[in-house]
Amino acid sequence: MTGMRRATVAVAATVVLSGLAGAAAGCAGGAGSAGSAGAEGGGVTAAKHSLAPVDGQALGASAAPVFGSEGSAGTAAGPSAGARADVSVPVPSAVIKTASLDLRVAHGKFGDAMNAATNVALRFGGYVSRSTSFGTKVHDGTIVMRVPAGRFDRARMAVERLGRPTNEVVSGRDVTRQLVNLGARLGNLESQQRALRALMRRAVSVSDTIRVQGVLQGVELQIEEIQGELNYLHDRTSMSTISIAVHEAGRRPVPPQHASAIWKDGARAAHAATEVVGAVIVGAGYVIPLAILALLAVLIGRLLAPWAAPLAARRRTPAATPPDD
Repeated sequence: MTGMRRATVAVAATVVLSGLAGAAAGCAGGAGSAGSAGAEGGGVTAAKHSLAPVDGQALGASAAPVFGSEGSAGTAAGPSAGARADVSVPVPSAVIKTASLDLRVAHGKFGDAMNAATNVALRFGGYVSRSTSFGTKVHDGTIVMRVPAGRFDRARMAVERLGRPTNEVVSGRDVTRQLVNLGARLGNLESQQRALRALMRRAVSVSDTIRVQGVLQGVELQIEEIQGELNYLHDRTSMSTISIAVHEAGRRPVPPQHASAIWKDGARAAHAATEVVGAVIVGAGYVIPLAILALLAVLIGRLLAPWAAPLAARRRTPAATPPDD
């Protein structure tokens, strides 16, 4: 039990110190006791070294200088920690760019415009994710392309030259803060994952292993969800989306006007009468052959009646008896 308590305290300390490591990244180097941890490469390794005196010493005393180290042992790697804390590291912006535009092309040029839009996507290193078209004499269609974010403006201007733009909407959504937050959460969860795996290796009973494994599965599930969100955001920021609606010039059929209630009732009655006539015709298709067969049977019976009557009479007449002596 004492060993398990020590391991539990070690895991909690590792998680806490890992969070402190992310907050103290970029600070100045500490004194001589921090040199060995800084040489091994970062906050997580230093946290492992600081767990040695769990029983007797407080963690804060040994952990503070360890996470301040960046360079060689015992030397400061530049300006003071206070000066470095004021220097902000620039974060590259991440923007999801989208464009939606309507193009009007001449009559008979619909197919050429759709093919040209596909060629634009390929020429700028992108691809067509969806393409639809409908209409017989006058065509309408949509095409959705994905192009690299760095070539978004050039691809959009190339699409505008395929016809006459009638409507265009360009938008951008900055997701830099969302990416930073998800990255920080992912780092903390990965630290917890490593600590829980180490605790599972040191577990001495089945119940402890099952309990740690349940917590580890929950952490791994959160890691997968965050990694999926990051992958989606990276895809949307690296590849921009351009949606094009292509309209061919020409006269389109006029939709029917709103009909009155009487006209609708008359149309419904005509439709019902048509259905009744159709049902009668179908029924006649079953009845007529049966009626023909019955008529033929009656005719055959009448034709055979003259020959059948004498035979029946002979059968009914009794045979002659000899006279008595």
